[in-house]
Amino acid sequence: MRVLFSTPPAMGHLFPVIPLTWALRSAGHDVLVASSDSAVSAAVQAGLPVVDVSPGVDFDQVFGGGAKLSSAELAAQMKVRGQAIVKAGGATTPAMLERFATVSDLMVDGTVQVAEEWRPDLVVHGRLQGAGLLAARRLGVPAVEHGFGVLREEGFAQGFLPYLAPSFERHGVPVELPASEVLHVAPPSLMRGEGKGWNMRYVPYNAGGELPGWLTAPRSRARIAVSLGTLVPRMLGVGGLEKLLRAAAETDADFVVTGLAAEDLPDVPSNVRVVSWLPLNALLERCDATVHHGGSGSTLTALTFGLPQLLLPHGADNFVNADVIDREGLGLSVDPHEVTTDALERLLTDQGLRAAARRVAAEIRDQRSPAELVGELEAFAAS
Repeated sequence: MRVLFSTPPAMGHLFPVIPLTWALRSAGHDVLVASSDSAVSAAVQAGLPVVDVSPGVDFDQVFGGGAKLSSAELAAQMKVRGQAIVKAGGATTPAMLERFATVSDLMVDGTVQVAEEWRPDLVVHGRLQGAGLLAARRLGVPAVEHGFGVLREEGFAQGFLPYLAPSFERHGVPVELPASEVLHVAPPSLMRGEGKGWNMRYVPYNAGGELPGWLTAPRSRARIAVSLGTLVPRMLGVGGLEKLLRAAAETDADFVVTGLAAEDLPDVPSNVRVVSWLPLNALLERCDATVHHGGSGSTLTALTFGLPQLLLPHGADNFVNADVIDREGLGLSVDPHEVTTDALERLLTDQGLRAAARRVAAEIRDQRSPAELVGELEAFAAS
């Protein structure tokens, strides 16, 4: 079986599908990734063949709405959009559908070209990647929508279609769905919204990296991991960490900030270590709690290890994840500019938060692994 993976052009959308690509390859199937931007180098690092389907496109400009905004203006815009998703009950807003339809259109020509040359038997596409849906419909092969967070929307792909119609029409493809299934990776108890689909265990993938000796050595006090992911520093800078660093200086714990360079941050306290890259799963396995921007990957990885988490939401699904974490008693969320020492202390000492996080970790372990889903995919492709 040949499986084409079509993802939006960002590591945060590619990383959740990597465990399934490995499971398929281990079972003897061929896989190919069609993506762009940072997802291309990330796929290469994961040992996967990949085609850049839209080389040279400035996707930061696209996600910024095409306007030259300051980081403060963009941060305010992203916050409004993220809060709108929560107010909509977790449903993807028209503005988000329009934005990702634009992204999909920029990637669709290259994706179709790759699909027609490679002739997959099945297309697995990111939830917000319409190019994969179009390619599957054009070739007459089934498609699987691969989720990446806690949102579940009945008929989501059908609702996405009108926004993708210009792309379908340009390629002479009927504006209708191929045979489709949906794959969810968040634990069922945390899913928001209604809808059917397969459930698969979330397996953290955060690329490779050499683990330094200080990380694996015995430690004498608590350690908290800090990350803003890959997109927030790139688009908004690191201002969202300034209040956290001041609170960290007054907290009896060691902090590890990953994804940045020391010169990116002002006045780093002595108990804060800044590293340019560590695989987040390897870091969290050796921590007692985590602080992050609220991305789905960071949120689910923390839950996999049963860690209390403090979310500093910036935009998009960050606010949805923060709402879930708050409501379920799995951690805390605050505005990035309102972090206090009390919040960090509670993250380390509140046993209710820790017990709830460990219950969800056990639920995640009970879900079917990617390897156990391979048979489902084989049968679906052959149907």
